[in-house]
Amino acid sequence: MTNNWAVQTRALNKDYGRKRAVVDLNLEVPSGTIFALLGLNGAGKSTVLKMLVGLVRPNAGEGFCLGMDIHSRENEIRQKVGYLGAEPRIYGYMTVLQAIKFCRGFYREWDDGIVKHYLDVFQLAGATKLNQLSQGQKNQLALLLALAPKPDLLLLDEPTSGFDPVKRRLFFNAVLKEMLAEGKTVLLASHQLEDMERVADRVGLMHRGRLVHTCPLDELRDREKEIRVVFQKEPPSELFNNPGIVELKKEGMAYRILISDGLEEIWQSCAAFPHYALDVISPDLEDIFLRYTGEGLQRD
Repeated sequence: MTNNWAVQTRALNKDYGRKRAVVDLNLEVPSGTIFALLGLNGAGKSTVLKMLVGLVRPNAGEGFCLGMDIHSRENEIRQKVGYLGAEPRIYGYMTVLQAIKFCRGFYREWDDGIVKHYLDVFQLAGATKLNQLSQGQKNQLALLLALAPKPDLLLLDEPTSGFDPVKRRLFFNAVLKEMLAEGKTVLLASHQLEDMERVADRVGLMHRGRLVHTCPLDELRDREKEIRVVFQKEPPSELFNNPGIVELKKEGMAYRILISDGLEEIWQSCAAFPHYALDVISPDLEDIFLRYTGEGLQRD
């Protein structure tokens, strides 16, 4: 494990009985980045985050957070790693301020300025009982509690669930930017796409417990393309032998050529053959996910 990685796992596995929740996970999250772990509900994303903070024990494999072994240094990890689960567990009988005071006692470092700031931003009244909060407000409080210890790594599972559009924009434009400005790292797990496309530096695509692809988001966009071409006559089959072509779809004289590498070479080959139309399409993240897994993600 090097300082270049905020998170690193090797062949990490988790089974629940016969269900394989996470399979041979080799994940590397560079320090100082926003990494989006994307997949359908049940893909294993939440289990990955829980293993990293010691809430779930792996069946096999290794994992490190900020260079600390997840098997032996759970307490140290929880001091340096903030975690927001998809469904935060909070004591409904407490008030907002009582919950903050309760959580403060678990941490060596705590920033009351962060607490005050986000109480104002989220308009959370300190005297309100937690069981009177909406789900979105509970998530906002849980986010506040994750940020107050000033973590070096923030693990967020569906972090904006229940947020209204204004709070969502605030989260992505302010909270995440503040983390990055301080050199911190954010690992987000989500099945929703549009926000992730806007904020993530890198993405990992999970499907049925496996990490099927990971790379910088810009590189993914640059490499994953679709050429649409209508030829004047049937082209020779050799035209489609380029290894960068991952799928070929024919509709009459029209072809849809899905590629993951070698755009320029494939484009030139198509352009050299008589054609009526030739275009390059940049697929969105949902199309790319569908290409790798055969299933689409949910937009909200």
